[in-house]
Amino acid sequence: MLEFFIAKKHIFEKKKQSLIGILGITIGITVLMVSIGIANGLDKNMISSILSMGSHVSVPEIEREDNYKNLAEKLEKIDGVKGVIPKVSTQGIIKYTGIYGTHVSGVKVDGLDFEKAEKGLELKNKIVYGEMNSKKKNTILIGKELFNQLGAEIGDKITLVSPENQELPLVIGGVFESGYYDYDVNMVIIPLATAQYLLYLDENDVTSLEVTLFNPYKAEEVADKIFNKYGFLSRTWGDQNRNLLSALALEKTVMIVVFSLIVVIAGFVVWVIMNMLVREKIKDIGIMRAMGFPKKTIMRIFLFEGMTLGGIGIVIGTVLSLSILWYVENYSISGITNIYYLTKIPVELSLKEIITIIFVNIIIIFLSSVFPAYRAGKMETMEALRHE
Repeated sequence: MLEFFIAKKHIFEKKKQSLIGILGITIGITVLMVSIGIANGLDKNMISSILSMGSHVSVPEIEREDNYKNLAEKLEKIDGVKGVIPKVSTQGIIKYTGIYGTHVSGVKVDGLDFEKAEKGLELKNKIVYGEMNSKKKNTILIGKELFNQLGAEIGDKITLVSPENQELPLVIGGVFESGYYDYDVNMVIIPLATAQYLLYLDENDVTSLEVTLFNPYKAEEVADKIFNKYGFLSRTWGDQNRNLLSALALEKTVMIVVFSLIVVIAGFVVWVIMNMLVREKIKDIGIMRAMGFPKKTIMRIFLFEGMTLGGIGIVIGTVLSLSILWYVENYSISGITNIYYLTKIPVELSLKEIITIIFVNIIIIFLSSVFPAYRAGKMETMEALRHE
């Protein structure tokens, strides 16, 4: 097509300007795509870490007459439910005397049915030292960070103090690593029966039933089913972490808005280049008009040129972005991973997001090209030829 031939000729004639336009689009799309991919990955990793030792739906205030065991069996039959874990939760203090002296600190105490926790939380997979033995009622599982702070060994004795000031000697049976620092440094897990004994509860008393799902994002749906079928109000993981999720959403929105400005600036660069080109080619436009070229053809020449520059920048930027994200995902960056309690930087970028970013860039480039192209197309023959 003649328009493409002339547009290509203009691009190669003005190599420096063309490279600047391509580079601007490439940088804009790369920064935006890489930042969104890493932000999504970090958000997803944080949510996964929070849920690694927590439930997706929590049913609190289980009264003794409700018989939590029967209720748990009913909840397990709901579609999408992975497991239901009876839980007694409280605050406590641990005391340990070891190589670093006496250590005293406050902890969150979770009393769990170990067998149910294995099914719902896959707790055994998180044990890095020792074991999770459901038959030993005097065992305690502590987080890896807390374990390192204590300088303890598996089998060491540790004292757990309840809010009622009851002291209970326990043995460190295992160490878990959730991937979430707050859990690993501030949480201990004991058998359900031990927690009931510590708090003077009957064996039929629990503080909540913790429901885990195969798909955490269906928590609201399952919570509605629990209320409609059994009349129990429940809280989803989204309710429990509402402030955190709102902060993450706001942070991501601000980041997208800020980095999108780079794309807008790149579009402005294309607009400037195209306007300069139209001004430089006024004589050529006049000659083409005198030769009988219609206005639409003139307009298409400059529009194709702008879209070609943008298209090349989009292709290079997309390939570069995916390459950077692949490298970041597969090779750890020691400084960042140490700060953020990660072994590798997680990446999450969906096809929908890639298509959206490309589409938005195409729109911006089109708008940046169409107005200079329209200006060139509407130029009359005599007006153009007067510019020598």
